[in-house]
Amino acid sequence: MKNTFKVVSIALMAVFMFTTTTCFGQSGGQTINSPEALKTYLDKQPVNGPDKPIRVTMSANAPMLPKIREAIEAAGKYVSLTLSGNALTTIPDQAFSECETLVSITIPNGVTSIGVWAFIRCTNLASVTIPDSVTSIGAFAFAETAWLNKQPNGVVYINKIAYVYKGTMPANTSIILLDGTKGIANQAFNNCTGLTSITIGNSVTSIGRHAFSDCRNLTSVTIGNSVTSIGENAFENCNSLTSVNIPNSVTSIERSTFGNCTSLTSVTIPNSVTSIGYGAFENCNSLTSVTFQGTIASDKLGSYNFRGDLIEKYLAGGVGTYKTTAPVNDRSVWTKQ
Repeated sequence: MKNTFKVVSIALMAVFMFTTTTCFGQSGGQTINSPEALKTYLDKQPVNGPDKPIRVTMSANAPMLPKIREAIEAAGKYVSLTLSGNALTTIPDQAFSECETLVSITIPNGVTSIGVWAFIRCTNLASVTIPDSVTSIGAFAFAETAWLNKQPNGVVYINKIAYVYKGTMPANTSIILLDGTKGIANQAFNNCTGLTSITIGNSVTSIGRHAFSDCRNLTSVTIGNSVTSIGENAFENCNSLTSVNIPNSVTSIERSTFGNCTSLTSVTIPNSVTSIGYGAFENCNSLTSVTFQGTIASDKLGSYNFRGDLIEKYLAGGVGTYKTTAPVNDRSVWTKQ
């Protein structure tokens, strides 16, 4: 029988990550200590192609990185760059954005974060080495790079942080993020219209902003019991989503988290949740059953969430399951079961 689901294993993603690091991504080559010296050195080198990059090792800190990018761009030579030094703990936002002659980057151990758009449109960047110390990667950090484009289905597993070049998944794709996953990056799976189901392992602690927004064929989500934070708009416009479990580890449901999930029929708010953001369930017109397992203060319930008189009934009736009939609108009357 034809298998209609393509399961993307996290273990396999890790293997693919390491196999994409080619020989010219390894350390070695000329050691240089400043962007000015880098520019002088590169100017003396012959014209080259991306298949024969100039290998350079540099000890750097974060403020030096944009200057290093400028030196590479000004020289117009293809470069394989190995960064080193204990002073480098972060790759800032847009640090190497649109550096089209960067073909390889090795990031040293000790770096903990890679900023938003850090390598966006580095179109010849084909090899990336990221240490285990990295725990956060900004939105679109590697968008439109040769390295990300050649990953299976556009999905890459970066040190247990799920990241995807959006929109490339085939239909009927199911993703399993096994235990060991640390987080799901902002916009990681945004607009992956082929994604139909996802299971998130128990070690995941955060789901980024817009992580699954506009995944219009996503029907079910299972969230591990260590997630404490679900970012704003995380599942917005997932209008095929019929079921989602919110584990007892979640403390807040952020702004527009489930906005426009028009097929969602029921939800349980665990007693760990102390606040619900503005519009978290806005326009969920099929949501006819809501279970509150704990007490949420009236000023923490947000506006434009549950239509009809649900908030009024909950504040009066407390913990329990409340139901109404579809379609839900401003005149809906909710009854505690």
